Amino acid sequence: MRVCFVCTGNTCRSPMAAAVANALAAKQRENFPEAVRDCLSPSVEAISAGLAACEGEPIAKNAVAALEEANVAPVPEHDYRAHTAHMLTPEVAEACDLMVGLSGSHVMGLLMQYPQFAGKITGMPKEISDPWGQDLSVYKACLAEITEGVKTLLFSSEK
Repeated sequence: MRVCFVCTGNTCRSPMAAAVANALAAKQRENFPEAVRDCLSPSVEAISAGLAACEGEPIAKNAVAALEEANVAPVPEHDYRAHTAHMLTPEVAEACDLMVGLSGSHVMGLLMQYPQFAGKITGMPKEISDPWGQDLSVYKACLAEITEGVKTLLFSSEK
């Protein structure tokens, strides 16, 4: 399943959500015998985008710090430390199985921009407030909410 997490600027919440989902999918693969692992594709492949992103803007330093302190391992093909912001495009929206808005306003924005994909647009189980520009403790709290939401939404057996 290809999931795109969507927020405003694509530098905090959505890249953190994608990092958590990719790390959980990688961890799930580790439960299989080594001989089988290489034959398996991840159950979830997560990417992220913004509705009002400044193309090329780096991921927020506090987002990286929060992910690292929480031991969220970057996956090689989606290393969050190298993430740069980008806008959600029609091509990406079409290629995804699920688009997840990090807040209610993101869900509304997705529905307004991509009504043809309404069936694959949803929101996080709980509204995720924007940590942009705040200190590390706010990013850590945001990451905890994101992690809980990602587990509930995509990995219900991981609660």
